Amino acid sequence: MMHVLAIYNVKENKQELAGVLATVLKVTVFEALSRLRTPGNGPLVVGVFAEEVQAKKLADELQSKGFSSVVLKNAEIKAEADQWLVRRFDFVEKDLIVKSNDGRSLTIPYRDINLILHGIGIVSSTSMETNKKRTLSLGNAVLTGGLKVTKTVKTMHEVTKEERERFLTLYAENLPTLAFHETGLVYGSLGPKRGLSRSVNFVQLTAELRRLCTGAQYDERLLSKAGQTSLLGPLLNPDQYVVVATALLAKVLLTRN
Repeated sequence: MMHVLAIYNVKENKQELAGVLATVLKVTVFEALSRLRTPGNGPLVVGVFAEEVQAKKLADELQSKGFSSVVLKNAEIKAEADQWLVRRFDFVEKDLIVKSNDGRSLTIPYRDINLILHGIGIVSSTSMETNKKRTLSLGNAVLTGGLKVTKTVKTMHEVTKEERERFLTLYAENLPTLAFHETGLVYGSLGPKRGLSRSVNFVQLTAELRRLCTGAQYDERLLSKAGQTSLLGPLLNPDQYVVVATALLAKVLLTRN
């Protein structure tokens, strides 16, 4: 269970703010300053709590001290992790049509999409690999009169690979979060604009969405590890908690809107 406390609209005088933040969070000024040092005005994660009540109480106290604060609830983090994963997409005159791997389909008017987040995350894949090794075999030596004294032994082992891939998350009111992952998409609908690589096609997809969704905010702070670290601060590792950074950024930007 994780509830994240963050602040945003952070003023430039972070050295002065550190003392107030330290008092509210009951940490040292050094610790508070380490959470404020990241560039930009937020959102910045300043606390992670098991109990929502505790996070909400501190958020209210920070508000009373002049901070803009927000609590990202555990349920919101889970909802972000349970994104609607897009496999195929199609651009029609006024709508975006998306399909998932299991055949589900959604049609979303471009005008209803109000936020596009562009980021990068780690994708893990597991496969089985076979290793072959030659070992001494007395049995083979006896059977072949010494002509063959070894045998091949095969062993199977599980290999996990981690790779970084870009993603887009799209937000529209009363609809699930749509997730476009670079390596999981079929790009056929790009037609003549389709390139020779996934990387090129994903750039083209991003450009088309930005062109068509004229009312949507666009943010690419999640596109670098530095940007993710600026959101998560020293408390959360971006390699493990990019979903938290995504959910937090979306909540603050949609609230501002």
